[in-house]
Amino acid sequence: MNKLLLPLVLIAQPALAEESMTECRQIEDIVERVSCYDKIVDSRHPADSRAGVETNKPPASPESDAIPDALSLFGTHDSEAKRIVEKSLAIEQISQIEATVVNVRESASMKLTVVLDNEQIWRQLDNQPMHLKSGETVIVRKASLGSFLMEKKSGGRSIRVKRTN
Repeated sequence: MNKLLLPLVLIAQPALAEESMTECRQIEDIVERVSCYDKIVDSRHPADSRAGVETNKPPASPESDAIPDALSLFGTHDSEAKRIVEKSLAIEQISQIEATVVNVRESASMKLTVVLDNEQIWRQLDNQPMHLKSGETVIVRKASLGSFLMEKKSGGRSIRVKRTN
């Protein structure tokens, strides 16, 4: 190529791309519009061309139904990560459970460890007295700030508990 024509081609190429982009902008269908832009980029950078890559699919939404992995959850607040996992796995949100006490142990500091028939183990955090026996039905419900309260189904006071398993 003539050395005098080369600068003209380099100057004209951005103008052609700009004109083509304006044409792409007129396309209303999002998939076709993106495909139009891809063609412009691929024509300017053939080495970066995405040959063989299907461009008719819309981009995946950030709220996709894919199960999140540790990398995608890294850095998110624990409650937000929990919400994402529960949503992606379609886990039903519940505010309380009802179960039967299988075993009760009392520590030296008079705090209870309660084993339920659903195999959950709950440890008492506060110093409220509660007398529980095997066979009694309890309700464990969500309380404020991510804590849980356990009370007898028959009524009475509740104790603050934490699940240990």
